[in-house]
Amino acid sequence: MPIDKVRDAAIDVLLRVFERNVRLDDSLDRTLRRRPQSDRGRRFMTQLVYGTVRHKALCDHLLAGCLHQSIDDLPKPILAVLRMGVFQALFCDQVPFPAMVHTSVDLAKKRGHAGTARLTNAVLKRVPQQLDGALSIDPSTDPIRYATVRYSIPEWIAERWHAERGAEGLLALSAAFNEQAPRTIRANALRTTPAHLQRTLEKAGFPSKSCTPVPDELTLAAGMPIKTKSYLHGDFIFQDPASMIAGHVMDPQPGERILDLCAAPGGKSTHIAALADNKATVIAADQEPRRMNRLIENVERLGTTSVRIVCSDGLHPPFNGGFDRVLVDAPCSGLGTMRRHPDLKWRLKPTDIPRLAENQGTLLRAAADLCENGGLVVYSVCTFTPEETRSVVEAALPPGQFEEEDGPAWLEPWRVSRGTYQTDPAVHSLDGFFLMRLRKRSS
Repeated sequence: MPIDKVRDAAIDVLLRVFERNVRLDDSLDRTLRRRPQSDRGRRFMTQLVYGTVRHKALCDHLLAGCLHQSIDDLPKPILAVLRMGVFQALFCDQVPFPAMVHTSVDLAKKRGHAGTARLTNAVLKRVPQQLDGALSIDPSTDPIRYATVRYSIPEWIAERWHAERGAEGLLALSAAFNEQAPRTIRANALRTTPAHLQRTLEKAGFPSKSCTPVPDELTLAAGMPIKTKSYLHGDFIFQDPASMIAGHVMDPQPGERILDLCAAPGGKSTHIAALADNKATVIAADQEPRRMNRLIENVERLGTTSVRIVCSDGLHPPFNGGFDRVLVDAPCSGLGTMRRHPDLKWRLKPTDIPRLAENQGTLLRAAADLCENGGLVVYSVCTFTPEETRSVVEAALPPGQFEEEDGPAWLEPWRVSRGTYQTDPAVHSLDGFFLMRLRKRSS
């Protein structure tokens, strides 16, 4: 029997992620360029690699109970095959258990030898096919251990959440981040309306509905409409509703000069331009070359002609000031996006957070200097660690220079204090974002 090409390509993706620390989305894109698949194959490969990465610690825990040797002693390709096999056994209802074992054995023979194929066969035949009764950890007595295994949350993150939210909060947040994020899109107000876009996508075979108070949001029921005329015409962009909130907190007005200090890949810059009906000048600045191409593509496809792209370092911006509004969507730990980027939790280290917070403070101070008196600064991060949220604002801005100010009234569901907004995946089913809207006082 020939090797299953989709599963074999998925192993390439997983090895780059686990052994070379390559970002999951980059690794998947690279493999699909080198080894193209059918639409169905692409969907299944995406399910395999994202699911295996998301549930890595759970897979390892169950494998350890079926092995007579340490997981660390296994050849890395064989470990990837076994992890992917456990994920299929537990979470892929469309894959019969014998088919999972058979295809995994074939992969193990290709990636190893006859001995590793026999090992794979023996181990995977012993793995559970459902989680009920498979874990002997009591969440009521050891919630941290339960979160690290059942929800594959790194121990240091589980300990932080337990200290901040208690056992119940830890388990609720861990469960929320263990879910696959829905596919959400933002209707481009320059080209269409959400209602019209919904009807158009329905006709193309991609039903959707509005699931949040965010007026631009639609959530897809199934499918990836990237080949539709609507996508190619720039009627929408893939974006989480929590990310859309930033543009509405900015509340841009025609005629203003607006700076997005960390703009790539362009979701927020293009949103700001659309909200101002292409009648505000939006400077989209970023220094990361890897992301600049996506920024350019999004600006062009969405028809946001008021956006001007600048390659620059936000820590040392090449501007003289005079901006009416400045968005600081700062690079952060990204913990709020783990549903969409499950590999992030395995790359991130505790020491990253204070380093990121220092950079965030520098970016915010730069934004404060570039903002006109009476203007507006919005600070946004896709995380919720205390060090990267309110603490950054308190440390970076002199007392009395800025005043917290509420955004539009419909944002009230996420308002936690004056001018401050927080989305919580365990409560709102959105990515976890923190935003502050700050009005610069005239001196």
